[in-house]
Amino acid sequence: MGTIRFTGAARTWLECLPLGDGRLGAMTDGGVSSTRLHLNDATAWSGSPSSESGGGPFPDADTCAALLAEARAAITAGRPRAAEAPLKKMQTQYAQSFVPLGDAVIEIDDLAADAASPTRELDLKSGVHRSRAGSVRTTTFVAHETSVLVHVIEPALPVRVALDSPLRGPVSDAPVPVTPDDGTQALLLRLPSDVAPGHEPDLPAARWSHEPGSALEATIAARVVAEQSRTIVLLTTATTFAGPGERPVGSAADALRSALARLDEAARTGVDRLLSDTEATMRSLLNSVELSFGDAPDAPEAPDAPDTSSRLRRARADPGGVLAADPNIAALLFDYGRYLLVSSSRAGVLPANLQGIWNSEMRPPWGSAYTVNINTEMNYWGAHVTSLSDHARPLTSFTRALAARAAEHTARLYGAPGWTVHHNTDAWLYATAPGRGAGDPRWSFWPMGGAWLASMLTEAWEFGAAGIEHLGEIWPTLRGAAEFALSWHRDGTTSPATSPENAFLLPDGEVASLTMTSTMDTALLRALWEKTVSAADALGFDDDQVVQAASARLRSLPSMPEVTPSGLIVEWDGARPEQDRHHRHLSHLFGLFPGTELWDDDRLAAAAATLERRGDDSSGWSLVWKLALWARLGRADRAGDLIELFLRDAEAVSGEWAGGLYPNLFAAHPPFQIDANLGFIGALVEMLLQSHDGIRLLPALAPQLKTGRVSGLVARPGILVDLEWRDGELLSAGLRARTAASVGAHRVHWRDRTITVHIDTEREINLDARSFLTEEVVQ
Repeated sequence: MGTIRFTGAARTWLECLPLGDGRLGAMTDGGVSSTRLHLNDATAWSGSPSSESGGGPFPDADTCAALLAEARAAITAGRPRAAEAPLKKMQTQYAQSFVPLGDAVIEIDDLAADAASPTRELDLKSGVHRSRAGSVRTTTFVAHETSVLVHVIEPALPVRVALDSPLRGPVSDAPVPVTPDDGTQALLLRLPSDVAPGHEPDLPAARWSHEPGSALEATIAARVVAEQSRTIVLLTTATTFAGPGERPVGSAADALRSALARLDEAARTGVDRLLSDTEATMRSLLNSVELSFGDAPDAPEAPDAPDTSSRLRRARADPGGVLAADPNIAALLFDYGRYLLVSSSRAGVLPANLQGIWNSEMRPPWGSAYTVNINTEMNYWGAHVTSLSDHARPLTSFTRALAARAAEHTARLYGAPGWTVHHNTDAWLYATAPGRGAGDPRWSFWPMGGAWLASMLTEAWEFGAAGIEHLGEIWPTLRGAAEFALSWHRDGTTSPATSPENAFLLPDGEVASLTMTSTMDTALLRALWEKTVSAADALGFDDDQVVQAASARLRSLPSMPEVTPSGLIVEWDGARPEQDRHHRHLSHLFGLFPGTELWDDDRLAAAAATLERRGDDSSGWSLVWKLALWARLGRADRAGDLIELFLRDAEAVSGEWAGGLYPNLFAAHPPFQIDANLGFIGALVEMLLQSHDGIRLLPALAPQLKTGRVSGLVARPGILVDLEWRDGELLSAGLRARTAASVGAHRVHWRDRTITVHIDTEREINLDARSFLTEEVVQ
């Protein structure tokens, strides 16, 4: 079930397969006679903490107050276009970029010609990549304990390792090669002091500076270890990154010392131990959830099973669709998403960025940074519901650091307490509105990023993966976001407000994006304040001034969004016509998903009509959001349609926002973004299990997936759920509480029936379709 297999070495980066441990990332082409590994380090970012102010001094607080007042007055007067100019004057530059470190090419001398066309496969449960060509085998993995990439060649053969990088050396324009000893080589590197995103085409792609502290330094180090029966290549990276928002510490030479220490530890530990430990770690994480569709029981794939490209090609050619031909392709993408999350997000490291930890471009799309008006959050939709809560910890740590850095900017920009950020941030904790004084407010001005990030902080507690101590750790960050929101929400408005990246038409046909409020703003405030009040109740902070104010303000918010006269969910402050009716963002449906609002039938019908108007086709991450929304609406048929679009060949469709899958199953925005791969985990679970209003079993089971089984899913408030179904009928549901805090009576829904079930930690409660014929409490 969980193997990606190809014939022939990868010819492009989007055919390579990913490896990683949350810090060290690699894309392997799977070659045998010559193996190319594209190397990334999660801490390799352009710029420094001073990059945010690189365009000159920030406007002072008095200037910002005057500009904000001017913008608000223009919006109140019905002149939203006039509000754009003052907001542009509050902009800074842009977030910095995640950049590649370089490549390692491993060549086997005098290898027979039959090694030219290997078979290669990635085991999604163990994180191990294997290639075979003739009698030669390679095994490649990132050892988690040492953060070293291990490449094993059997039998023992002489090899040459060549290191290359698009980066410069720390002193000259060329990378500086270093040979610490006969078996080890390294590059000493300096990263750019600035990389402008692609939407700033008038700026150089990269700028370099040797000013102390203006950029990170780094290294790539490799060691060849010859054994009697095999040859081993060890690879690792290191940078001078000292933590989010912190100034770089040390030099490339210091990074090299760290890298060599990792190589020494890996060599002492030995390949066999590194492999067994890594496999055990990965299997313990990834086997926690097992999913399959169809009648066949779970079984390992045969060695001669068709490769993934052939499998997809056949399924895509089937008149009934991919899922009808091969429903377990959906399970394969589910396994892949969980594998990618574990491999790109690990405690103690930065969270997964726009491309996880895999990027080949010096000027990556959108900087491969953190876009927090949907994409960063989507990366973690599948973490808690599939028992990977520990892998959401990097986002929690990052948000706490971001809040501390952002508080100063929040006070200066808005004269407000607490903290917020806008739509983009980076490893240096960029917090202001980007645009260089020319950015369109529809994407640049959105001071609600803090509300969305902070509202996610309580999820580990809500899903029973963390206790009260977690709430204590996040409380200052959660409270700070709520405090800013109280200040920003004035007289029932959030002016100036936008609905991220979308715009509307004025009566004269002009395009505008600024209004008094937006549906998403209101939904985010409601979610944030509800979570703040709930956390305070658990912590005993009910008398906190912010908590009391948030509780009072909640009573003034509408409980559900407005509906237009034509039956659509209102997006801005009234029924305004969109500039683009098919826009990829679905911000005004946030309250439905990923929010947990309970909408009445009129709003649910309006949400369905809104999705219909938007249309199905879109970018990869938008397809996934629509999949989750249709699932939340219980529309199994439409959920199946969205999966079909998600599984199509991205290279066979055209259009600026036409999503699908690249040859290595990376999701297309286009271009590649990992948010759709990671978001697909949570969206698929939404079809099988929901817990925003009791525990709902199989609420939106696509007809193509009418038979299957899953184990290890997690429902709020921390209930482990196993399910099996056939022809859409529930065969069994096993429920057990994760912790004592989850024990108690819970409402469980299947179809239109609801029962109350007492769930505890001592024994699993087993239900089937007949269980829902009673109205009594099931013990």
